[in-house]
Amino acid sequence: MPPVNALDTPAMPDIPVLDDVVTPGDGKPVAPKNGTAPAAPARSEVRPELLSEMLTERIAALTDRLLRDASNDIQDLLMDKIWEKLRVEIPAIVAEALGKNGHNR
Repeated sequence: MPPVNALDTPAMPDIPVLDDVVTPGDGKPVAPKNGTAPAAPARSEVRPELLSEMLTERIAALTDRLLRDASNDIQDLLMDKIWEKLRVEIPAIVAEALGKNGHNR
């Protein structure tokens, strides 16, 4: 599966926010605590299959991004360890090779 660009994910549908009127199961708007009359409730339905598809796409994009970031972090860590080992071991290898060829320090 090719990497999914976070910008390619579809926009989320309108989701009620805290100041929107919420309609309980009886269909009557809930009056706000400040005593003002509630606005007419906005009805927006999200089809389950559409919601499932949108969530799947967004979760897949997030997973791809997190895995890519983790892979880069692991690669950086491994490269640092390799260079550290080379810095430690190369002088001994060079000294041994020079010593075996009659070049003592």
